[in-house]
Parts: sequence; structure tokens; C-alpha cells
Amino acid sequence: MSARIRQEWLLSLCGWTLVIAFLTLIDLLHDWSVPEEERLNNPLWWAVQEWGLWYLLSPMVFRALSWLEPAPKVNVSHYLKLMSGAYLSAMLLQALFDLVALDDPVAYTLYYFAPAHLLVLFVITILWHTQLRIIAEPDQEHPVLWADQGKDKAPVPFDDITHVTAASNYMEIHTSTRQYLKRGTLKELMAQLPSQFIRTHRSHAVNLYAIDRIQNKPSGSAVIQLKSGAQVALSKGYKQAVKNQLAQSI
Repeated sequence: MSARIRQEWLLSLCGWTLVIAFLTLIDLLHDWSVPEEERLNNPLWWAVQEWGLWYLLSPMVFRALSWLEPAPKVNVSHYLKLMSGAYLSAMLLQALFDLVALDDPVAYTLYYFAPAHLLVLFVITILWHTQLRIIAEPDQEHPVLWADQGKDKAPVPFDDITHVTAASNYMEIHTSTRQYLKRGTLKELMAQLPSQFIRTHRSHAVNLYAIDRIQNKPSGSAVIQLKSGAQVALSKGYKQAVKNQLAQSI
């Protein structure tokens, strides 16, 4: 287990132990300070019974949030999707536990826990941002694109990128020696890349400085031969714009 994962589990364990101990103490103080007929008479383990689920869910959410690292700015769309999945999972598990173990109706669980679990996820997000999140320092001289490398994020210098290919909900980021993945659309990525990158096809974009030559086809389209040896399609609709920008860059 890595030091980072240990830190996530430790934060979850200590945090929820403190919360459960505090709730238990408040419950005991309440019963001690009111007449017997007004006491709640909850068992000592009632707080664990209601919130112990988060001992497991919190480090799992921390792990999922780490997928958004180390980009300087969190992708809001990805964050909302991640939190929605975590919220629905928490509510489903809570409802199943209450129904099976306590015979509580699902409607009661939703009424009682729906706002509370939202608050829990908000607090978890704050803890992740302040205690766990890794943010890369921007490099103005050598700007980079953050892409996926297995389960981690890797910085890919703009100048090293030779071309980009759209593949479903991901993009393949190519350098002369490696390939990375990045979730999103080519249109979104083009807004992040500098002007040396240009679309050559609805599914492709290239770094102008990586182009070796352009081979025309009888159909009017072409193939871009890159210095790395790779080939990228150049459709008729983008052909003139690519040639114009190449001429300007020379």
C-alpha cells in the first residue's frame, strides 16, 4: 500500500471515529440531562450503525477524486459525474442496510439520509482539496498537457506532442515515442493547445512542427507524413487551412 493510500485510509479512520464518538457523547449527554420519558435510549453503537458505512466509502471517494489530479484546475463535469456516482452508491447501500438490518422503509432512509450524505460528500471534497490533492506547479516556459498514464496522470510537453486522434470519449495523445489517453473531445482539447496544432480531420489534429511532408491523393484528400514516421489523414475540408498555416510557419 502506498503512502498516499495509507494517508487516505488514516484520514477516513480518524475522521469518522471522531465524528461517531462526538455523536455518541452528545446522545449520552442528552439522555443524562432530560427526564426519563424524554430520553432517546439509543444503543451505544447507534452512530456506528448509521455512519460506519463511510469508513469504507470515504477512502474509495478519495481514490476516485485522485483521478482528477494533478491538473491545476478540476474538470467540473468529471467532478459532478464522480460525486453523483458516489452519492447514488451511498444512498443505495444505506437503503439496503436499513431495510435488511433495521426493517426501515426506503422512504424513511431517503428522508433522513439524502441531505446528510450530500453534506458528507461536500466535507470529503474539502478534505481532499486541503489535505490530499496534488496540484502540479505550472511551467510557463515548458507548458504541458496532463494526460492519463495507467491509473496516474502524466505531464506531456506540448512540443513533444506530434498528433492527436479522437477515439470515442477519449483522445489518443501521441509523441514520437509514447501514446497517452485523455478523456474528452477533440474540440475541447484544441481550445487548450497552442496555435502550432491544427485540425486535419474531424478525428485528427497535428503539430505543424512535426510534419515532414504531405502526400496528395487522387480523391483530393491527402496523408500527412510526420517526422516520427506516423501518418495522419488530411481530409479535403481541412487541406487548404493546413497548407496555409504551414506556409505561414515556414
